[in-house]
Amino acid sequence: MMQWLGRWRGWIILVLLTAAFYTHFGRASFNAPYYAEAGRCIWRGAALLPCLPQFPYQPALAALFIPFSFIPAALQNPVWYVICVGSLVLTVRLAEAMAEQLYPGATHGRNLVWLRIIVLVTCAKHILDVLIYAAYDAPALAMMTLGIWALCVGRDGAGGLWLGLAAAIRATPVIYMPYLLLKRRYLACVASIAAFIAVSQLPEIVGALHGSHTGYFNDWVRQVVAPTMVPGSSPNLVFWDTWNNAVNLYNQSLRGLINRLVQGPVFGFSPTTILIAADGAFAAVLAVLLLSSPRKEEYAAIDGAMLLIAILVLSPMTSRYHYIFVLPAVILVSAAAITDRRIHVLASIVLGVSFLLRAGTSNDVAGQTVTDFAYMYGFMPAGAIVLYIAFAAMLWVWHPPGISERESKTPEGAFTRPEPALASPEPVPAITAVRELDGSVTIPVSQKNRPPR
Repeated sequence: MMQWLGRWRGWIILVLLTAAFYTHFGRASFNAPYYAEAGRCIWRGAALLPCLPQFPYQPALAALFIPFSFIPAALQNPVWYVICVGSLVLTVRLAEAMAEQLYPGATHGRNLVWLRIIVLVTCAKHILDVLIYAAYDAPALAMMTLGIWALCVGRDGAGGLWLGLAAAIRATPVIYMPYLLLKRRYLACVASIAAFIAVSQLPEIVGALHGSHTGYFNDWVRQVVAPTMVPGSSPNLVFWDTWNNAVNLYNQSLRGLINRLVQGPVFGFSPTTILIAADGAFAAVLAVLLLSSPRKEEYAAIDGAMLLIAILVLSPMTSRYHYIFVLPAVILVSAAAITDRRIHVLASIVLGVSFLLRAGTSNDVAGQTVTDFAYMYGFMPAGAIVLYIAFAAMLWVWHPPGISERESKTPEGAFTRPEPALASPEPVPAITAVRELDGSVTIPVSQKNRPPR
């Protein structure tokens, strides 16, 4: 019994903590019934925004919740809670697997304990936020992480499918499609586009079968996407003014920051021009990092983590609970800090600064005044962007030892697991053959039972 408890104690603790936290799940937003209602709108064949005016998400997300709408209301929240927690666990395990691939030994023994302590301390705020808001970002992150992991192990078709599915329900993961093309992973790119198109057509198929409304995707592009492509626009949508008004402290993207700080022309430049310049500068930094990243499978973990951060920074609306997307990046940088002494100091500083900006200055301990100041001046996106410093060091200076080991070049200073010494074989006496006069070869009787050399 004690042996069984020792083996499964981690999962037992997780289940108990999950059960204890359930009373806080969805406390800030009842998203489970909300998503279920969107599914009912699609099932009834109603146009999505007239049916549910506050639903800005893709119609494919609503279509995937059609089965959920048939679950009794009392069970919707518990089922959604299990899905969200399971998605977070899957994300952590996949990110740890990628970290182990880059930094061998990161998920063994005490290293794994320290890795999870660091991640829990620095990302606890984001984990709690995504659960308190019961947001679908946890399953979306699990899909993207699964896709990135598949790319790391050479399963390009599966990786593309998962990334395409994530893009079909969340839009911003479309950023992976040009990345796959850039890295010449054509199978993954084609699979991603195919999955995106196929899943996006689910609402159209349901509408066509019922002989009711079709054109859901076109409606979404025209009503939601098109206005976001023109900075400074303000369509007549319920959620738009909430996203972009100057007093919204909770839009923690570059767009939200510019909306708060730039109310009029600055040195002759309009707010729209300043926003385009800010987005362009960040995109240029990201492009340099991706272009300098080798086209080896393992580097997809670093590339994927950087693109997850780009989703937060470049999105028109990034809420606090969206910052769960930094989880894979924090796990990779933490693994580097723990196992590679070459980057230990830099990675530790980056983790500390990132934590202070993302969470350390916006919580109950810091106080409301400090929290509002941090939200006002974009500390959260800055905390995510600063992780790029560690990734730049991994790409340009200290390549991960896991990749170097596979190239038979162990970097000086990297922590590697020693190989077991092989026992030296005992010397075997030579067997002397005697050639007879008639040309035949015989072995003396005393040597016939000796093992051959």
